[in-house]
Amino acid sequence: MNASPARILIIRLSAIGDVVRVIPAFQALRKGFPDAVIDWAVEAKSAGVVQGLPGLNAAHVFERGGGLTRTVASFMGLCRLLRRNRYDLVLDFHGILKSGLLGRCAGAPRRRGFAPPRSQEASSLFLTERVVLDNDRLNRVEENLRLCDELVARPERCGLHLYVPPDIEEEVDGFFDATFQGGKRVVALHAPSERPEKQWPLTHFAELSDRLLADGRFEGLLTCGPGQEDIVESVQQLARRNPTVAPGTPDLKHYARLVQRAHLYVGGDTGPMHIAWMMGTPVVAIFGGTDPAKHAPFDAPHTILFDSAGENEPDFRDKRQGQARMQRITAEAAYDACVALALKERE
Repeated sequence: MNASPARILIIRLSAIGDVVRVIPAFQALRKGFPDAVIDWAVEAKSAGVVQGLPGLNAAHVFERGGGLTRTVASFMGLCRLLRRNRYDLVLDFHGILKSGLLGRCAGAPRRRGFAPPRSQEASSLFLTERVVLDNDRLNRVEENLRLCDELVARPERCGLHLYVPPDIEEEVDGFFDATFQGGKRVVALHAPSERPEKQWPLTHFAELSDRLLADGRFEGLLTCGPGQEDIVESVQQLARRNPTVAPGTPDLKHYARLVQRAHLYVGGDTGPMHIAWMMGTPVVAIFGGTDPAKHAPFDAPHTILFDSAGENEPDFRDKRQGQARMQRITAEAAYDACVALALKERE
């Protein structure tokens, strides 16, 4: 039997939602190995998800950008740092060439990850232990937990939130306290998406905002990340009523607190949606171009909206089909889901 590892490295570099979905596995590792050092290798864009996470010893950040030379130099510097740390166990939750190389460069005697086809780009060649998944439609959180099943027991549920510093909590709370009064339920509406097959039409977001505000029990809060302000402006212009525009969120910590303060969250399959459920906010998740079986919130209150009418077997590789599914989900259906989820939370 292998001795308990004293130093463990988690590798999940990106994207934001995928990094969020490794947190329950990290929680299981921390509980199973309470005395171990556990570090995490992550890209800069997603680093805010794990920085300050209770029980995590260090987040080692891979800085991309600035041209090929600087990116390669940053990668090689990270490889040297990981090797100096002399890990006993590496867990590659990412399963691509970059993560495989990082795991191999770390020099750990045990390197555990997914077997193909879950792992890609020949990354499994760098592993010493390969976990075979018997179902290709597992929720991603479930997949990550299975990578740890032979090592530690599972947590009953994910009790961790992203860490938010007190000064950011105070800043966001000040906005909420000054903006929303009268006991109405605040619904965070996140319209931006980087992929067309995940984009619910902006007209639908505007209509949903109008329905929520007309109801009298809700406030609408339009959220976005840096550089997405034009999407929020478009929704605001399309709306007949006047939803509130959230203040700028310069980093993931601000966004996490923002959605944590909301009573409900509505959006597509994006990183912000996964941050919302991780922060404990009930979610209405709108799916079209990705499989809800794989990408739904894992253990938070949620409702899935997905319309594959007329399709024998949804093809998630066909982006046009994904866009058509998103178009078919009406604002009325989303409003009904918000009302039902809000009433359920009051019980």
